[in-house]
Amino acid sequence: MKEMTLRQLEYFVAVAESQSITQAALKCHVSQAGISLALKELESALGAQLIIRRKSKGVYLTPIGSMAATRARALIGEARHLIDAVDAGAEGYSGTFTVGCFSTLSTLVLPEVAEFFASRHPNVTPDFVEGSGPEIQEKMLRGQIDVCFIYEAQRHPEVEAVMLRRREFLVALSPNHPLASRGTIDLLDLAPYPAALLNVEPASYLNEAMLRRFGVEPNVVYRSSNVHTIRAIVGRNLAYSLLMEPVDESSEHLPLTYLPIAQETGTNSVLVSYPQGVKLSGLAGDLIEHCAGHLGTAGPGAPDTGREA
Repeated sequence: MKEMTLRQLEYFVAVAESQSITQAALKCHVSQAGISLALKELESALGAQLIIRRKSKGVYLTPIGSMAATRARALIGEARHLIDAVDAGAEGYSGTFTVGCFSTLSTLVLPEVAEFFASRHPNVTPDFVEGSGPEIQEKMLRGQIDVCFIYEAQRHPEVEAVMLRRREFLVALSPNHPLASRGTIDLLDLAPYPAALLNVEPASYLNEAMLRRFGVEPNVVYRSSNVHTIRAIVGRNLAYSLLMEPVDESSEHLPLTYLPIAQETGTNSVLVSYPQGVKLSGLAGDLIEHCAGHLGTAGPGAPDTGREA
């Protein structure tokens, strides 16, 4: 097999991230011909086609190219960490580490991640990319993100994952709701009452699918993509909701009650994911171990996460 170089991998990753030879050339400060030659040499060294060029439509990765881009980015990251450590004259990490986070988990996860880097790896700059579960994991599989924080229901089939926090649905009620005095809630008992449900995936699908699975056709009167709005509606005793993160009161300082569900509804736990088959860098492993210890300890009554999945 012919030799490949770190420079070829860097040019290939630039093309994979921008999906454009022109943009990759600008980013790498080389000519388009230089990018094209490096790609040709890399494909020859690997014995596989990595990209498809489509006139006027940019560049697309082949399935092998997508896999190679993920692994190439990991190799480049490790090489940079090695160079930085040698330059510093000691072991350590520096540079940029990109963290993907499902947008509704941001307030739970990202402050802890920021403190991790500030206290343990101050020479590393964390780059946060927030978005939907599928969006950030696709970017990770293209080599643009190192690890992703997601909910269990969003897990891509091509990623590995570590569970950080077990989560099950709870019924959120005002203490004045007719069902609030019960120890547990049978979902069938919710049928006559109005519901306020989150209008963000996967919550919207999961909530209604779960209720229907147990024979309840939900009377959804209110929908909102903001969990604070949902809690405020529940606090005013206008509806019940299905949530996972219990908070003592709404934003209007009205008390809330959270009751477990009698039926076995399964989990939708918080995970950290990374590409399948890719060896984690030391920094990624350190971050995951930290988050497992710090984000995995919260239970009922945990601090407000802002929004939910």
